[in-house]
Amino acid sequence: MRCALCGRDFEPDEGQEACRACALVSAGCGKARCPHCGYENQRPLRDAWSALRERWRGLTHGSSNRH
Repeated sequence: MRCALCGRDFEPDEGQEACRACALVSAGCGKARCPHCGYENQRPLRDAWSALRERWRGLTHGSSNRH
């Protein structure tokens, strides 16, 4: 994705460490912090929808790691 502030391209999963430690990361806040300038960009809707769908599947079908 392209940062709306600095214009550099980055992968949404490359977010800065501050975002990785945030409690909302596991809940899916829908933002991706640019690793170059720190601006919090809104993830593309397609990525946010995919993350929500995967989370829903995990809740309804259970994790494959369950015993």
